[in-house]
Amino acid sequence: MMASNIAVQQKNRSASKNKSITGHMPHLSAASTFNQPQFEKGTTRTVEDTRNHLYALLQTSLDLNELLSLFRKEVSSIIEIGSCHYQNTASDVQINLGERKRHNCTYRLRTQDDHLGELVFTRRTRFTDAEIDTLELLMCTAIYPIRNALKYREAMNSALTDALTGAGNRLSLNTSLDREVELSRRYDQPLSLLIIDLDHFKNVNDQYGHTTGDRVLKQVAKEIQNRSRCADMTFRYGGEEFVVLLSKTDKKGAKVISERIRAAIEKLSCVQETGQRPIPVTVSIGCATLSNNNAEELLEKADEALYTAKSNGRNLVCYAD
Repeated sequence: MMASNIAVQQKNRSASKNKSITGHMPHLSAASTFNQPQFEKGTTRTVEDTRNHLYALLQTSLDLNELLSLFRKEVSSIIEIGSCHYQNTASDVQINLGERKRHNCTYRLRTQDDHLGELVFTRRTRFTDAEIDTLELLMCTAIYPIRNALKYREAMNSALTDALTGAGNRLSLNTSLDREVELSRRYDQPLSLLIIDLDHFKNVNDQYGHTTGDRVLKQVAKEIQNRSRCADMTFRYGGEEFVVLLSKTDKKGAKVISERIRAAIEKLSCVQETGQRPIPVTVSIGCATLSNNNAEELLEKADEALYTAKSNGRNLVCYAD
């Protein structure tokens, strides 16, 4: 049997309480996972009814937002819950279900091997000791589903992320670009796209080696993300090419952001080793804004603008007509 620890702290205007409890991972057969108990409307549930229902219900999804919504709904059937808030800094996850109220009950979640973040329940009135005991009992049903959802999220992020630079990969770009084009058309909002290419990057690899070249790529990717408004909309497109999607950004805004990126990278101090001279790095950037074209045509327009920038001396920003 695996054990999980839940550290709980209730915070009120006049008092606070700290205590730790230990929960256990239940044994779930295939039948108990899929044959969920059903409750007729108006039926009074016991704590045991709710716990058994949660054991089965929380096995049905690996989406963290959906899991927390299901948990909040089930717990609310026996305890008044105003809102639910989850945060995991290490996994960069923050989920808010409802508006925060005056009083809260805060749980720090962990297993023997993993820190799973913090879960907060709030409402207008103070939680009683009996309600806290019930919450602690029900929280044991959520520990491992939350852990599994976090691991699934991590695996999905890895599948969509370039291992070297941390930017999105080609698959992530294709998915995000199709989504952003659809949103742009639906809400009649501008969408711009940048293709960024490191100038003479082959010379960096040839002169300094591929290890240094990889270090330069990582620094450039980080700088692009820092200078873009949305770091999660930066993608590695090819060996030394990156794509940035700029939602709600017209031609004028795209030009400003492109020039900001170009100037910042030109000032980068990419050093091979401590004490050595910096490696000069510049980029050429092609920009395009969505009009009547589709996702593929938008990429092609930006690529043509990039070709123009490279043909005119590099370290330039060019915009597609």
